[in-house]
Amino acid sequence: MSAMRDELHSLVDQLPDDRVQPVIALVRENLLASRRIQAAAALERIRDRMRGVTGVDEELDQLREGSRG
Repeated sequence: MSAMRDELHSLVDQLPDDRVQPVIALVRENLLASRRIQAAAALERIRDRMRGVTGVDEELDQLREGSRG
């Protein structure tokens, strides 16, 4: 485990039980946001590589919007 993870572990261990849940919620929100950013960046890289191919922009827009027809 890295030093920063060790520190986080130690700090969480020092919190009273009623303060742990908000910390967990914050970490989860950050994790979800990070995944969304990574997914959006991957779609942009794909879009850049496929630029000019007929129909690709529309397909990627559908994937981004979550509609899979």
